[in-house]
Amino acid sequence: MDALAAMTRSWPMLGALGAGLVLAALAAGAGGAPQVVLAGLGVAALGWGVLSLRAGRIAAPRTVLGVAVAALLAGGAAVVAGAVTDVAGLPLAAASVFIASTGLSAAFAVRAGRAETLRVEESAKSASRDPHALSTLVGLAVGAALVSALATPALAATEAGEAAVPHGQHGTHDPGQAH
Repeated sequence: MDALAAMTRSWPMLGALGAGLVLAALAAGAGGAPQVVLAGLGVAALGWGVLSLRAGRIAAPRTVLGVAVAALLAGGAAVVAGAVTDVAGLPLAAASVFIASTGLSAAFAVRAGRAETLRVEESAKSASRDPHALSTLVGLAVGAALVSALATPALAATEAGEAAVPHGQHGTHDPGQAH
């Protein structure tokens, strides 16, 4: 495995974590059937991301590919049909990017006939035995930064994000306000 592959092999899992967070936040502000679907997809993405990182590989790549394609097609159809008017566009687009990138990675794993192995634990234990340990750790950091760069504004644009207390206002006290 080359250094670039070692650097990027954790990105699908990190993308799934970003998708899960954004989908869960969208579900909090949606109603009816979209709320149930968004929450279900969000929980599934979070669970898959954690399990895949823990397993060190893209778990169930065929299933992930199928779910990603179905989610993107259903989401597109719902937008075209006007069924998700109470769901913000930016977070939905960000979640779609995360889902598409995770699905694409799963497609590559299916095409290769195996799930790529992520050896984070082995790399952290002995950098001298794994020539790509530093690439793997740098890849995790870069991947996390990329996911946060997309997920943070998407989360802020959800109804849950808009209702959050603005930064710098925690613990401030207005003397004119009753307790």
